[in-house]
Amino acid sequence: MKGKKTLVTAVAIEFVLMFLVAPVLPHTAAADPLNNAVTRQRIGNYDFQVGTTPNPPVAGQTAKVMLRIAGVNGDDLVDVPLTLRIGKAAGGGEGELRAIGPFVVPFGHYEFDHVFSEPGRYVIYADLQDYAYSGETLTFTFFLNVAGPNDYLFLLVPGVGAAAAGAAGAIVIVRRRRHKNASA
Repeated sequence: MKGKKTLVTAVAIEFVLMFLVAPVLPHTAAADPLNNAVTRQRIGNYDFQVGTTPNPPVAGQTAKVMLRIAGVNGDDLVDVPLTLRIGKAAGGGEGELRAIGPFVVPFGHYEFDHVFSEPGRYVIYADLQDYAYSGETLTFTFFLNVAGPNDYLFLLVPGVGAAAAGAAGAIVIVRRRRHKNASA
């Protein structure tokens, strides 16, 4: 019976530690398709994805912005002409902060680093020159929410509190069972 109690205690401790450690571990990013895609948009024959690492980006820290351009069948498109514009979303005040391009996206993927100066809502406009089909410029619009450096506390503090409550509950249950078995 003692071995069973030890196993239950070990499982309870492992469960609590899993919830304490898992949110802190870094998340990996893959490119095909973007596993951490912030948004995905389809216009005509183009499927466009934007992802960031970290997700969400944190103000004042370098964020890697990853783009993927594919056809509707999922194949990465080669040598697509593109211009990017990054700015604060409406109501944010500053307007366009950075323009990149025009440039050609090789093999459907493009990455760049960007530091968002302050928390808030940003917008990325991707102007794709559609020479293959319509001959027009297609504008994809992606919104990013940039977290402040302390925004993670709103997730971490309740998580730690819940983990502590779970650990306390597990200890109470184990002690009650021990007391019950000792008096029987």
